[in-house]
Amino acid sequence: MLTNSPTLAPAPPSRLAAVAPAAERARQHGAVVGNRRIPRPRPQLAQLGLNRLGLFLVTLNALVIATDIALYASSGLSIQWATVVMGELFLALTFGVWLNFYLVPGGSREWFVAELMFVVSLMVFLTNVGSPMQYGAVALGLPYADPWLAAADAAIGIYVPALAAWTFAHPVINLLLKTSYFSLLPQFVLTIVVLAAYRDRERLWEFAFHFHVCIIVTVAALIVCPAVCPPAYYGFQPTIDMSHLIQQIQNLHQGTMRVVKFDELEGLVSFPSFHVAGALIVMWAVRRRRWLLVPLVCWNLVLIASTFMTGVHYVIDVIASVPLFFGSVALYNRRCERWLRLPLSHQPPDYLAPAAFAGIPGQHTA
Repeated sequence: MLTNSPTLAPAPPSRLAAVAPAAERARQHGAVVGNRRIPRPRPQLAQLGLNRLGLFLVTLNALVIATDIALYASSGLSIQWATVVMGELFLALTFGVWLNFYLVPGGSREWFVAELMFVVSLMVFLTNVGSPMQYGAVALGLPYADPWLAAADAAIGIYVPALAAWTFAHPVINLLLKTSYFSLLPQFVLTIVVLAAYRDRERLWEFAFHFHVCIIVTVAALIVCPAVCPPAYYGFQPTIDMSHLIQQIQNLHQGTMRVVKFDELEGLVSFPSFHVAGALIVMWAVRRRRWLLVPLVCWNLVLIASTFMTGVHYVIDVIASVPLFFGSVALYNRRCERWLRLPLSHQPPDYLAPAAFAGIPGQHTA
């Protein structure tokens, strides 16, 4: 008789299938069910960027900081901290946005914004610790690499002063080359905006990885291969003004520059060229967006030519950037790409949130 009781009979499977998604949607949106409000789940930190790849990039940033400290201690350099304010404010803003998504979680679709903020913060932080690392590298005073860089150019029949003189004689081409040379930073911003608009998190993380690896390798190369650059070595006028940059390199190398100001930072790297590596990174990041890839390829071919046609770089600097970039691609494909595909159970644990919420095992409280 009990089996005929309507109050104890099991619900039909079709009804259970309909109720379960509704309950899940209510939980995701913080809805009120009966007299009880079901809170939104707090995302795991891995869902907001602290996955294995994110932790790897954090580790790279920490290693750069440690290298900065060692270089500045050995060379006697110091930083004028009052000039760092703007960078600190931007990092504080992006971290605040990221933290808000953890403490006050929205819907799961909104968590991509937090992951985006985390990636951007990593890249901005690296530029803020990698740029001063250049100065510590040059201040060590190791012999300039210009003689063998110039010899490498000569071995392939290239003479940079002659290229710069030709560019000077063609004002329209000179303007095009100079404009493309200074377009790298806007291209980085454009790439992030496009990948964010498409919510392409895999390409976003890949972009950040190559950005980190190429910056770190080029600055590390500066430690053993400092160069005063072609204009100072050959004694000619480049089409891009490098007087301040060359003066800084010479003062650092001679030990007469002891204070680094963030509002006067320059790109001191010559070999390999980060401009070329950066252009390759941008094109690789948007390779699946043909509407953007084609114009960027055309434009960045001009940018790559500008590095030596304006007299800023040796041609060997450009050549060396190609294996640097493709080495980064090989490393990512072999070791790091799978880190984004791991299930959350294989990601770093969330130590900040409690293990359960509202009596439902495995969920987090809001």
